[in-house]
Amino acid sequence: MRGTTVGGVTARRVWTLDGSPALEVEIELACGVRGRAMACPAFGAWRSFGARAAVGPHCMPPSAAARAIHTVFAAALRGLDASAQGEIDDALSELKLGDDPWVTRAARSACSIAAAQAAARAAGVPLYRYVRPGEPARMPMPMVEVAAAAAPASPFRALAVVPFAADGMDEALAISIALRRVLAETFGTGSTLIDERAIESVLRAIEQMGFIPAEEIGIALDVGAARLYRAGRYACADGMLDSDGWGERLLRVVDAYPLSAIEDPLADAARLAQLVPLVDHRVRVVGDDLFASDPERIAAAVADGSAAAATLRPEAAGSLSGLRAAFDAARLAAWPVLAAAAVSGEDTSLVHLATAWQASYIKLGGVGRGFADANELLRIEAMLRRAPSAQRVEAAARLVH
Repeated sequence: MRGTTVGGVTARRVWTLDGSPALEVEIELACGVRGRAMACPAFGAWRSFGARAAVGPHCMPPSAAARAIHTVFAAALRGLDASAQGEIDDALSELKLGDDPWVTRAARSACSIAAAQAAARAAGVPLYRYVRPGEPARMPMPMVEVAAAAAPASPFRALAVVPFAADGMDEALAISIALRRVLAETFGTGSTLIDERAIESVLRAIEQMGFIPAEEIGIALDVGAARLYRAGRYACADGMLDSDGWGERLLRVVDAYPLSAIEDPLADAARLAQLVPLVDHRVRVVGDDLFASDPERIAAAVADGSAAAATLRPEAAGSLSGLRAAFDAARLAAWPVLAAAAVSGEDTSLVHLATAWQASYIKLGGVGRGFADANELLRIEAMLRRAPSAQRVEAAARLVH
């Protein structure tokens, strides 16, 4: 289609709400319509650029990445049809930025989603309808962060709540945000340590609000074990633990608290496969960092039983096609899929993708970080309610078995 031909590609360094730099890509079509998307590299490759700190020699700075997109990426995409997503993503797969693969994936992802956004606007439909025309959409259950670790040696990375008892998205978000406010006095703007005492605080807050933990409001624990892993041992505030010692601690946590999900509990895939049979009758084990939104890694995890759900991120997948392949790999095993919304708090593309592809959950940042995504969820639900085949968020679609 002539009107959906890519005419221009621009990029700029922008800033996230936590002060980290990000990349924003804007694609203009021949018809004058524009699409925009943002991305940050997985594993925080750009975070230290906000303080002018030096990083690894192979990491291209965000401003340099933006200049490269103006030239190399623009030359490769100009003249392609934005409505032919496969062709766009194939062209992007041949491009790279520096020697850091995660920076390249973030740049590709931003270009890929910006092209889809532009094509959707040219077609006059929202993104969730454009990427899956004629298919039913379903609202994902929000998983709202209520506490995040500020100390690198924190045993766990974050805690989130899942409002199973909610009737619709509005109530789900209202419950989650009210709970976050109840916890604000305990955790402040960012908890230094997320440990067993933090889990107990969340349990008390849920009960204080009149809900039953696990049954009406689920608790998801994000361990983020890779950040603690050093040469076969886990370094945290409690000291150095080997894999056996760390696994024993995790088992004690699962035994003691009614968790619905535990994410990235171990950094070693083989050890993770040993842990899953011990806990999967009580808690859903979710893979994020180990899978890196890679369909081949997810398929391997399905085969060896090293998880039972996956968190997917556009900036790790590298393109819309790659993200969809990761979704399909997880769905083939009937795994719940958690879509992790962008930390920028501005780009709401993943909200549309999670709805179109029927993700089970969407991970939202804490209060102050996730409002743009939350508000977009409310808008989409309103559109779905007007549709003949509208499907609302389902409280029955839980992480627990």
